[in-house]
Amino acid sequence: MIAGRERESRQRLEIRRRQEQLGALVGRLMGLGPLIAGSIYERKRRCGKPRCGCVQGRLHRDRVLAVRRAGQAVVRCLDPIEGAATEEAVVAWRLFRRQRRELQEACRGLIAAVDHLGRMRQAWPARAR
Repeated sequence: MIAGRERESRQRLEIRRRQEQLGALVGRLMGLGPLIAGSIYERKRRCGKPRCGCVQGRLHRDRVLAVRRAGQAVVRCLDPIEGAATEEAVVAWRLFRRQRRELQEACRGLIAAVDHLGRMRQAWPARAR
């Protein structure tokens, strides 16, 4: 019986550890700043003016933000001033999604640990005579 109690004690410690892990993950998720679900990339294009250098192959370059709105791709040019802040928000979105997946896995682990403790503590009913 002592071995059973020791296993239960270890399982309760595991549950506490997972609970602390959840708290830390939630704290990190709440601490993130603005988020933008999109991508930033450099676009090269031609303007179409007959005397422009892009006709000879020197394409115009600009940094753009691509996001989805109502199922449609929306592309917006970024100016150099707002580009850094926008890039930080895009990176923060990726971090948010990664930490959300970690939170999901931690929740699954906590539920599994609680279920395991429940199975360990389950008592069989006494036989009826």
